[in-house]
Amino acid sequence: MDLTGLWLTPLILLPGVALLILSTAFRFNRLHDEMHELLEHAGRTSEAVVRRLMRRAFLFRNTLVSLYVCVALFALASLLGVIFLEWSGASRWIVLGLLGAGIGCLAYAALSLVRESLLSLDIIEEHGRQLRDAEAHRHAG
Repeated sequence: MDLTGLWLTPLILLPGVALLILSTAFRFNRLHDEMHELLEHAGRTSEAVVRRLMRRAFLFRNTLVSLYVCVALFALASLLGVIFLEWSGASRWIVLGLLGAGIGCLAYAALSLVRESLLSLDIIEEHGRQLRDAEAHRHAG
C-alpha cells in the first residue's frame, strides 16, 4: 500500500467509530437516567443490581475514552501521513504504528461493549426475577 492509501485508511474508519461513539453515548445517557430513576425509588433494587449498573457505567466510560483515543490516533495518523508524504521511509512506520494503536483501541472498545451487553442481560434477568417474585408474593398474599 502506498503512503497515500495508508493515510486515507484511518479517515475511512472514522465514520464507523463516530457511530459507535454516538450509540455508546446514548446508552450511557440511558443508564444515567436509569440511575436517577432508582434514586427516586431507593430501596426497591437489590445491591447486586446496583453493582451491575455501576459496572456498566465504568464499562461505558472506558469504552468512550477508548473510542475518543481511537479518533485522536486515526486523525494523527492521517495528519502525519499527509505531512510526511515526501519522506515515505520512516513516516510509513509512524503512520502504521498510529493506525495499529487506533485499531487496538477500537478492538478494546468493542470488547468492552460486548462485556457491557452481557452485564445488561444479567440486570434484565434480575429485574425479571424480582417482578416474578413480587407477582408471586402478591398472589400469595
